Amino acid sequence: MANIIYGVNGSGKTSLLEAIYLLGRGRSFRHRDLRMVVNHQAEELVVSAKVKKKDPLRSHQLGIKRGASGNFAARLDGKAILTAAQLATVLPMQLIDAQSFSLLEGGPLQRRQFLDWGVFHVEQSYSQLWARFQKTLKQRNQLLRHARIDEDSLRAWTAELAPLGEQISTHRKRYVDGLVPHIDAVAKTFDGLGVLEVEYYQGWSEKMSLTEAMDFDSKRDLAVGATCHGAHKADMRVRVDGMPAADVLSRGQTKLLVYALKLAQATYFRDKIGESCVFLLDDLPAELDYHHRHQVVSCLYSLGCQFFVTGVDKKDFESLVKDNAYQMFHMEHGAITAG
Repeated sequence: MANIIYGVNGSGKTSLLEAIYLLGRGRSFRHRDLRMVVNHQAEELVVSAKVKKKDPLRSHQLGIKRGASGNFAARLDGKAILTAAQLATVLPMQLIDAQSFSLLEGGPLQRRQFLDWGVFHVEQSYSQLWARFQKTLKQRNQLLRHARIDEDSLRAWTAELAPLGEQISTHRKRYVDGLVPHIDAVAKTFDGLGVLEVEYYQGWSEKMSLTEAMDFDSKRDLAVGATCHGAHKADMRVRVDGMPAADVLSRGQTKLLVYALKLAQATYFRDKIGESCVFLLDDLPAELDYHHRHQVVSCLYSLGCQFFVTGVDKKDFESLVKDNAYQMFHMEHGAITAG
């Protein structure tokens, strides 16, 4: 089901997507500090929704409340929840907005986050594994920053960190291996992307174990005061016709490839979990011609997912969705009406 939200710039379209995003992630995609999302004339924001699944027993009521002073609360079926991971499990979603170019043009962090979204949703133990790794990495880095270092303590933290990093890498590599066929399949439905290659870099040389890599470069770790090898240095390298994608694609082609990667991830998720995630597409017409918009929308419909799309002109969407189920909404001054 498509939900089209149109209106002039500044009418509140992106804020509506942001409210939906809050329900699935517990945070904003525009502001690091969630207090910035609260209207300056209000004391708090409240967002709630019913999440309907194919299995009625798996349907839920979600609610988020955030105060201007910083207090945060989330509830699932009337019960308080403590982690954003619970929200993500109930309402998995994909976002494509003006910042999505960073998936290809930005640093490795954006691509690690892309991978970890996928692994989180197909590997139940991954969230806890990643939390343990992050905590251990923080402890090792704190030790490395000390002026006088206890080498026995450093070896102990290395011995604890390395197996966790290797487990994360194993999960990610398995995920990439499963994702690549879906990327190839989706990319073939889009014109003009060329021959794609996707490769996972684990964050240290494949010629040695992580323990060996950390021992080999321990002097470098001491010099910079941080762990230089591990799962936190991983990357997903995307090439087009043998060249880095960010170096050879136009702006429109880059956005199209981002769509292909996100749609492939959603397809893999559906095949593994048996459900569709929600898509939030902010300003779909930007950077894409009509032909490629039609290909994107056709792929979204084939996924059987619910998606929310924003744009300025109603006419940009009418011919794209006319033969499928959709709802059209007009946004003006923060108020939304059907039609």
